[in-house]
Amino acid sequence: MDYDIVGGSMQSLHIRLKPGEKIYSDSGKLLGKSASVVMTPRLVGGIIGAVERKITGATGMLTEFRSSNSNGEISLSGVMPGKILAVQLKPGESFISEQYAFLAAEDTVQFSVQTMNFGAAFFGGEGIILQKLTGPGTVFIHIVGDIVQVDVDEKNPVEIDPGHIAGYFSTLQFKVRFVDNVKTAMFGGVGLFLASFSGKGKLYLHSLSRYKLASELFEQGMKYRGEAKKYQQ
Repeated sequence: MDYDIVGGSMQSLHIRLKPGEKIYSDSGKLLGKSASVVMTPRLVGGIIGAVERKITGATGMLTEFRSSNSNGEISLSGVMPGKILAVQLKPGESFISEQYAFLAAEDTVQFSVQTMNFGAAFFGGEGIILQKLTGPGTVFIHIVGDIVQVDVDEKNPVEIDPGHIAGYFSTLQFKVRFVDNVKTAMFGGVGLFLASFSGKGKLYLHSLSRYKLASELFEQGMKYRGEAKKYQQ
């Protein structure tokens, strides 16, 4: 498998497959493909796995792409402005993805789920279950805005606004804690909780929270809609 990541602020992923090679992707992310590539729905983890994916907010099914008798090409993209990150996983190495960030992976990568603790599930902003991807192989993650990489070690634990988390290596421990005080929670604009990461490994962030982006677009849309009605009267 060869690939190119194309574009600036609205990147897309272009993958070239040799005969017999396969990848799988999140449903609804296809831009286009060559006629030699066969597309098949893929139920990962059986019925339970599909239900768990729906719980995360992702689609219940994945889509498998296989090149049949000749070389083939596939183009994929996210649904918001952003960048694509290629994560190289060694055998047995795992990466935990935020529910909307997973884009595609080589067929050698095992897809499963990562259950969060009670606090993280209800207050961490990342849902009850995250997506766990275990190597060997390449995983592609779509990050809203720009890619922010944070290197965490024992001397450098970090606290992150949960809405900015795109994914992290499973060598990191993820906990949720209340913000410093009530005033911060009410007026600081960061919500009630922060995600605390410790251990040693890489953490990747969305520079732009998809939740804040969606909220701002909705608010501005309603505002301009109201102003447009005034002019129409």
